[in-house]
Amino acid sequence: MPRLSGFSPPSSTIRSRLLDLPVRNRLMRRLFGLRGADALPFRLTARRVYILPSRAGLAFLGLLAGMLLGSINYALTMGYLFTFLLLGLLSATLFATWRNLIGLTVQAIDSEPAFVGATLRFVIRLADSEGRSRHSIGLAVSGADPIFTAIAASGQTHVRLDCPAQRRGRQPLGVVRIYSEYPLGLFHAWALFEPEIAGIVWPRPVGPHPLPSEAGEKAGSEGMRRRGAEDFAGLGAYTPGDPPSRIAWKTLARHAEPLVKRFESPQGSELWLDWAALGGLDPEARLSQLVAWVLAAERAARPYGLRLPTQTLPIGLGLAHRNRCLTALALV
Repeated sequence: MPRLSGFSPPSSTIRSRLLDLPVRNRLMRRLFGLRGADALPFRLTARRVYILPSRAGLAFLGLLAGMLLGSINYALTMGYLFTFLLLGLLSATLFATWRNLIGLTVQAIDSEPAFVGATLRFVIRLADSEGRSRHSIGLAVSGADPIFTAIAASGQTHVRLDCPAQRRGRQPLGVVRIYSEYPLGLFHAWALFEPEIAGIVWPRPVGPHPLPSEAGEKAGSEGMRRRGAEDFAGLGAYTPGDPPSRIAWKTLARHAEPLVKRFESPQGSELWLDWAALGGLDPEARLSQLVAWVLAAERAARPYGLRLPTQTLPIGLGLAHRNRCLTALALV
């Protein structure tokens, strides 16, 4: 998605410092309408939209004041005409900037998990519900670069906000600022809202130990086999989470639903990634090592389970199982 669509408003250091301040003071939160988490869908109403002259707008007002003083001093009829003509233009711009935000709706916010040190992405769906196009809509959160977009009349768009993933666990999106300086950049209109949305940050996948050998390895009796990754056992129905590398693509022409290659391995062959097996590491280092093992087991297509102090995830393989394990490690 392009980071810029339509008019790009000029930056203002003073305005950015004022609007990007953490809204923690109770009086400031009430002033900007932040009285708890805002439920989705969230519609911008007149009570939540604020507007002030931008730096260019203040310079324009100073120009109008100088033109008016000159017209009064020298009794210039044409000076009065141009002064009030530009004043009318300024008033129309004020209304157009304010109207560009009124009625805008934040329909939904999704997040994509990320590792510590990477980028945590939030996807915000914006929509117009009043049948008019929106131009140069900016969105920003603390710690991320602003994103600008445009919305067609009665349409919707998706905006991606990239935030640095600083620590494992749940990372809330925080206060989102929606703003616009369309059409001339003379006024800055904005609204603040605080959704109850948090993304998942997985621990960093690093560790000194290689993937352990299969624990609990016993000579499995003949015929006792389970789903695994060693011997081909035929084709089966696709289930969500199966890796794309196991889909039998050549069978799609003959079957309406995709089929997946199934494998078997001896019943006694189980790979358990155990928290207790890493007693020489501190807790955060254990989590990073377990994450590295989960990714290594997925690359090797070796079914694995995860044992943690608070829960145990059974043997499995695939994208859905991997994400469950990584999320469990992030929330320890």
